[in-house]
Amino acid sequence: MALVVFAIAALSAPLAIHPAKALVGDLAAITKASDLDNDPADFQAVTAVCTACHAASQFLSTPRSSGRWEQLFAEMTGYGANGTDDQLDRVVNYFQRNLTVINVNTSPPEDIKETLQIKDDTLGAIMTRRDKQPFAGIGDLSKLRGVDRSILEKLNAKKCLQF
Repeated sequence: MALVVFAIAALSAPLAIHPAKALVGDLAAITKASDLDNDPADFQAVTAVCTACHAASQFLSTPRSSGRWEQLFAEMTGYGANGTDDQLDRVVNYFQRNLTVINVNTSPPEDIKETLQIKDDTLGAIMTRRDKQPFAGIGDLSKLRGVDRSILEKLNAKKCLQF
């Protein structure tokens, strides 16, 4: 997963103490935005790591590509963002599932797999199909076995799904 760089970089960054910047309601907002990640430990890790310096609205309002998240995580690590191995893995998981923009026809396979929450065989079918004929939309993609239409619809509502 491309976002793993954040976890590695954050562990090697010097520890810095920052005043808490979390706002009342941040945990609730992060929890609500996690409709594609049902693990409470993931959104608790995001709250612990990310809202140490930022209000949740700073990252929840703007989905980005995996590459862009990776750049931002590296930048935040430079400013002292840190957490346990488990927390950082969970932050990466949360952002990949809930806030990462993918283009089914052009994004790297690992981003598609993680964001769409699909298995290897389904990913293979997507790669084979897109090489022959680009996907036109949710209806087209949801015809493939192993693709959950409800995930596609949630990603689309968040403006995280492109064709």
